[in-house]
Amino acid sequence: MKKNVHGIMMAAVAAVGTLFAETAPFARFEAGMLSATRPAGWLQKACLAQADGLTGHPEALSYPYDSCLWAGRIKREAEGHGDGWWRYEQTAYYTDGLLRLGYALGRRDFIEKGESGVDYTLDNASPEGYLGDPCLWDAKNHKLANGYEMWPMAVFFRVMKAKYDATHDERIPAALAKYYLLYGTNDVAQGRNTVAAEGMVWTYGRTGDGRLLDLAERSWLGKVVKKNDWSGDLAPVNCADDDPIYMHGVSYCEELKIPLLLYAYTGRKEYLHQAVNAERKLVRDHMLPDGCPSSTEQTRGNSIHWGHETCVVSDYTWSLGYFLEVTGDAQYADRLEKCVLNAGFGAVTEDFKALQYFSNLNQFIATSGSNHNPYFYGSTWSQYRPTHQTECCAGNVHRFLPNYVSRMWLKDADGAPVAALYGPCEVDFGWAKIKEETRYPFDGKIVFRFSVKEPRESAFTYRVPGWCAKGASVKVNGEAFAAGEPGSFASIRRTFRDGDAIELDFPMETVFEVLPRRHYVIKDAVSKWVGKIEGRSVSQGTVVRRGPLVFAYPIPEERTEDTAIHANMNGKKSANPDFKCWNLRPAGPFNYALAAHEAETVADGDTVRIKVPARRIEWNLVDGRFTPDVPERPVPVSDAEETVTLVPYGETTLRLLVFPDLSRAENL
Repeated sequence: MKKNVHGIMMAAVAAVGTLFAETAPFARFEAGMLSATRPAGWLQKACLAQADGLTGHPEALSYPYDSCLWAGRIKREAEGHGDGWWRYEQTAYYTDGLLRLGYALGRRDFIEKGESGVDYTLDNASPEGYLGDPCLWDAKNHKLANGYEMWPMAVFFRVMKAKYDATHDERIPAALAKYYLLYGTNDVAQGRNTVAAEGMVWTYGRTGDGRLLDLAERSWLGKVVKKNDWSGDLAPVNCADDDPIYMHGVSYCEELKIPLLLYAYTGRKEYLHQAVNAERKLVRDHMLPDGCPSSTEQTRGNSIHWGHETCVVSDYTWSLGYFLEVTGDAQYADRLEKCVLNAGFGAVTEDFKALQYFSNLNQFIATSGSNHNPYFYGSTWSQYRPTHQTECCAGNVHRFLPNYVSRMWLKDADGAPVAALYGPCEVDFGWAKIKEETRYPFDGKIVFRFSVKEPRESAFTYRVPGWCAKGASVKVNGEAFAAGEPGSFASIRRTFRDGDAIELDFPMETVFEVLPRRHYVIKDAVSKWVGKIEGRSVSQGTVVRRGPLVFAYPIPEERTEDTAIHANMNGKKSANPDFKCWNLRPAGPFNYALAAHEAETVADGDTVRIKVPARRIEWNLVDGRFTPDVPERPVPVSDAEETVTLVPYGETTLRLLVFPDLSRAENL
């Protein structure tokens, strides 16, 4: 039965006009436009800051990023510091971001460095086909050396995919097919190894080897549920039920795409249900107002006091890209934009020279001892610094922005343009170059200008964001067209000619979102990992939104360099004096509550500001070093009303995002 699955899929492709033949037969859209897309405006500035910042200076990141990466064997830094696979997981993250940023900016040095790792890995495959460091493979017994070593290659697959998308190097799917077929079902079903199925189905789509799809399916169906265990996995049963899932945040975000990809290559609706339901529960039970799930290593519910790991920004939005491509549902593009534009930029300094491991919504202080999350409480993990105790976030942070650029433009089943994520850029579809002129997300006006050599009939698909409650307007060469409903994709089909212009207008209004009371998820008394829901709920406060952005009060800060070599850093420090570790302390008031739901919006260059009325309340740091929770009933310290200016969350380091709300009657 399995042997004929490829033939069955191809028959389905012939019968249904909206399917792809060579990649994912049951997907609505297709990616792969990264090397044809060039960011412009504010987006180009952000990409250049990343290139000039940590991505272009691995010496500032310290070990293992100052190594050969995947273009050789990385020496183990010290016994007892991390398992054997860690240094390859982390450098795979970094290489993925480096290479994709190189394609986006046309940086040959980044491209050559990233592609050299792919070439070395292909050229140094073992005789039986193993890819990667030999220390992770027990060739004598033909098995993994330690049980978990498929994970680094599951990450590095994305580097190989990026090179294939740009160069169509046919060595890549051939080598991957040989590599994956070394393993059995139990190998792949173990822990996060299951993410290898991402590469298996992609390779199947290019080789037609049904054994790869069969292995990916059997491995997913063989997953075992360990509920409320930080190392627990997603599996068909807990993806399909309605119970909350508490587990390692990165694992959750990585694994939830596997049933989706199985659906994309098999058409089995139960896989689609599992994936959509698992993502729905992640949003329902763990989503925070900046668009990223709580994940201070473990998912911790949606109390705004807990933060999220920077790895999860990249991993969640990478998976959302697949949800967008496969389902064609605009809600996933909305969520991807929101997470990157808010949580992503909020986790790094503006010059991209320092990042947080854990970032927080309300963040009144960020020092070497200010982490108020349960995991590594009181540690460096919420400090802005180029090096961190655990290195994964310092590698993964390089991925979220290039991956955003890579999903801005997709193709429909006929290869026609799909404008999925917005921002200033130019893209080349071969028959047409499209220039996207916009200040989005700071303004809702977007103009697409077409440069076409010869007239050509084509569809053009665009997204109407779900937040666009007032409705969109669309004009083609000045003529009004039906715009489509908020939260959907709409298409225009016409003969495109040189000089054509499509104008979109998504009206943005300021919204005061009163967050519902939430259950508090806390550290278990027995384990530092396992969360539980305490029998009480807490006030959440109010968030100010406009379009895809949330806005925060930027707390005045005193910034001093932290030159201490902390014991938890295992001796790591930046080798570049321009990349510093910072202690940020409040240098002005942060104890504000909203006085009324009134707002004045002011344009400010590329960005925007929102002015709101506020009053100071009794609200102080905890023990002089931790950000406090939102007070249940704010108590004003005076009758004086002030006007405070809010900025996009991604522009802040110290910030007040979730406001106590004096305008609500229950708080008076």
